[in-house]
Amino acid sequence: MKSIKAIFVVILAVIAVIAFPLGMLSFIAAESALNHVIFYDGGEPEEFLVGADTVAGFLHEAGITHNAADRLSHALDSLLWDGITLTIERQISFYVQVDGGEPVNRISGPGITVPNLQRQLQQETETALLFRGDENSEISNGDVLEFETWQSRFEVELVILPYELIENHTGAVSRGREHLRNTGIPGVLEITTSIVYIGGIETSREIVNEEIIAYPIDAILDIGTGWLGALTDVTAPDFHYFRRVRMEATAYTAYYCCTGKHPGDPWFGITASGRRVEHGVVAVDRNIIPLGTRLYVEGYGFAIAADVGGAIQGYKIDLYMYTIDEARRFGRRFLYVWILDEI
Repeated sequence: MKSIKAIFVVILAVIAVIAFPLGMLSFIAAESALNHVIFYDGGEPEEFLVGADTVAGFLHEAGITHNAADRLSHALDSLLWDGITLTIERQISFYVQVDGGEPVNRISGPGITVPNLQRQLQQETETALLFRGDENSEISNGDVLEFETWQSRFEVELVILPYELIENHTGAVSRGREHLRNTGIPGVLEITTSIVYIGGIETSREIVNEEIIAYPIDAILDIGTGWLGALTDVTAPDFHYFRRVRMEATAYTAYYCCTGKHPGDPWFGITASGRRVEHGVVAVDRNIIPLGTRLYVEGYGFAIAADVGGAIQGYKIDLYMYTIDEARRFGRRFLYVWILDEI
């Protein structure tokens, strides 16, 4: 019986001697199938032995959470190898304050810089922004970044340019009289100013353009120095006049050839003003010389504007003559007309 026990012990010993190396080999083989991973997550490195063969599998096996804003040193589908070093940079949370308003929280991936954020904000708000700090700095978790809006606009102002009163001393107006020949018209100056606002506050104002869009027209005041005398002497001091004009003169009669009326016509010899024709009655353009104005016509004498004519337009005058022969002899000529009434 003792010999049987001894034999059994020997058999167990032999089995143990054989099984131990085999177990060791199996353990070594199992361990060699794992990947040794060195992992950095913002602090000291951690080491893992995992059976996963991709980065995504490693994160899942190691129970490491991440989101789309985090940045991994390797793509999720990258293969693992023994001794690989993986790094994850976590998303950052910071605050943006514009024009001193309430800070607004923003989330971004790691490594974002102030210029990158500035471009994003300007595209979102469609407003230029200024940053007062270090524009080349990288944004850190918890930072409060202060921006100011930058805006500009153009302001257009119209400025009235005064006209001058030009005094013209002339013998075409009787002495002691004044005649405003041209009414002055003011000009207009357009001033364009560029205004800059930073943080909603005006910081600069600069005139960028000045342009005269209408030049002033000076007023001309004729101050009389002339005298109108008797019929044969216009230098005699008998009569005053307001002004003198150069006109194209013709002559007409009351007959059919001039007026289209015969002596039996009830309107024969009646002017447009209702006055009967006689020497001294003249036809004028009433837009130039109103009817009823007293005149003195060179070579004709004193007259009154009492008639009109279809061909008498502008600075033209038609003088009444008693006969057709007189009118034909007068013809057409240029002469001076003195205006005795103020018009």
